[in-house]
Amino acid sequence: METVIVSPRRAGDPEIDLTAMSVIHRAMREDVRRLAALTAAQGDRPFPAAREAALAAHLEGLAREIHSHHGKEDDVLWPVISASAGAAIDLKPLSEDHTEIDPILDRIRTGSGTARAQALAELRDLLDDHIAEEEAVLFPIMRAYVSVADFEACEKRFREGAPMSQLKWVVPWLAGAADEEESARMLKAAGLPFRILLALTRPGHLKRQRLIFG
Repeated sequence: METVIVSPRRAGDPEIDLTAMSVIHRAMREDVRRLAALTAAQGDRPFPAAREAALAAHLEGLAREIHSHHGKEDDVLWPVISASAGAAIDLKPLSEDHTEIDPILDRIRTGSGTARAQALAELRDLLDDHIAEEEAVLFPIMRAYVSVADFEACEKRFREGAPMSQLKWVVPWLAGAADEEESARMLKAAGLPFRILLALTRPGHLKRQRLIFG
């Protein structure tokens, strides 16, 4: 794991805002649950061509986002947490989960029918366990040890490292999982370009969601 220079949070310092991470986790879990249910109900019967194309594109965007999110945690956030919290947390089990999830994402990308539904069901169950552990165990450690400045630097790297093609998918997707207050917080942190991007991409995203889920 990369060694980084940090300024750990001191007693009395403000706590980090985990809104964006919480919304990302919620978006992943809710979306995978819906997709698992949709594909299980369909079985091996083909979807109409336009619906299948929209579903395949959505699954590709979701798989890329989950893989990217876990990569950013492993490469950017975990080193900051480790340097800040030291022996208070062991991040190896969470990174091992990330490694276990990647082959399932590949099966979702390439599979169809029942095979795709089974892979989504596996992803649903693994994500539920992984995210529940992360939020129950890791979030309190992050709030206790990671400084606002260090965490905001991580979030900035997350945004700057994302290609525009993926941002066009992920920004309206996240907005759909956030309540009004959460959306306001995330957009304030992200800045005006993300507000503009959301306004431009939300109509198309909602249209595709209706096509996929009815």
